[in-house]
Amino acid sequence: MGRDTIADIITSIRNVDMNRKGPVRIASTKITKNIIKFFFPQGFNSTT
Repeated sequence: MGRDTIADIITSIRNVDMNRKGPVRIASTKITKNIIKFFFPQGFNSTT
């Protein structure tokens, strides 16, 4: 069974947001960059 990378990324972002912790670090891939491009206008900050 393979990993669900997109779900892992979204879960990491959600957990950090819910706990009001610092920034989350995730691997830099084409998929993650596109996800960040989606979330950035929604109010999430990105340091990529």
